[in-house]
Amino acid sequence: MTQQNCRNIFLIINKYAGHGKGDKVVEKIIPFLNNNGCKVEYAFTEKPGHATELSAKASLENFGLVVAVGGDGTVNEVAQGLIGTKTPMGIIPMGSGNGLARELGISMDISKSVQILLEGKTLEIDVCRINNQRFLCTSGIGFDAQIAEKMSKASSRGFMKYIQLVVKESILFKPLKFKMKIDGKTLEQSVFLITFANASQFGNNAFIAPAASMTDGLIDVVVVKPFNKIWLPVFGIGLFTKIIPRLPFVDCYKAQQVELEMAETSIFHFDGEPGKLKIPAKISIDNEKIWVRCGK
Repeated sequence: MTQQNCRNIFLIINKYAGHGKGDKVVEKIIPFLNNNGCKVEYAFTEKPGHATELSAKASLENFGLVVAVGGDGTVNEVAQGLIGTKTPMGIIPMGSGNGLARELGISMDISKSVQILLEGKTLEIDVCRINNQRFLCTSGIGFDAQIAEKMSKASSRGFMKYIQLVVKESILFKPLKFKMKIDGKTLEQSVFLITFANASQFGNNAFIAPAASMTDGLIDVVVVKPFNKIWLPVFGIGLFTKIIPRLPFVDCYKAQQVELEMAETSIFHFDGEPGKLKIPAKISIDNEKIWVRCGK
């Protein structure tokens, strides 16, 4: 980012992110940005969808950079208002997963992530959608969607809470039947989960689709078939060692479009947030893209 462009930055802050420390970042990052020649304005999110309203407004007001300060939910909302514009999005990650931030090489250290706002690269990335819901990293049905729904209702969040839920729900989870077409090829079977990936990971460096690229115009479809529970530790390790595609019960595809014709579930997730699934569902690359600040 040039010095000229960085002079006008708008921060959109989820004050409840980072275990309620979201508002504290103002005291740390604004003086730093001001000292580097930037003019900074900010607002706190007040309700669901507010971050999208704020980011769209900031773009129209010609801010040079709009920054999401929060977790994946905040990042997704901010992005919705910037997709299809020339205004890039920056990220100060303060969530439990921070999927997009990690994918873009943004440090989890606040001081370093702020530095990326000034010195990082600007990259145009793909945007995906499931029906009318746009997402940047991953969407899917099955086990991970169930976890997303449970997490949204949990009294506390964080990585350990996530692990507790995964262990508990994996014991009880029953495979669901589905039918879908991947670029016209029909698949019909039972499944543990299906992930539609634009990015390689869920977050926390858990790589569900290691070969995914956010700039190739394709969706990576990862189908995890039902497996014996004794494989659960291997599946967990596989997520963090990028070997998921090599497991015997995993099939991977690259596609331009997916049509989900039937699924024994009413929920899906998008960037870690739960949603109500409407069948038939179309998963595709959006016609518009988004510019982001990244560290790699």
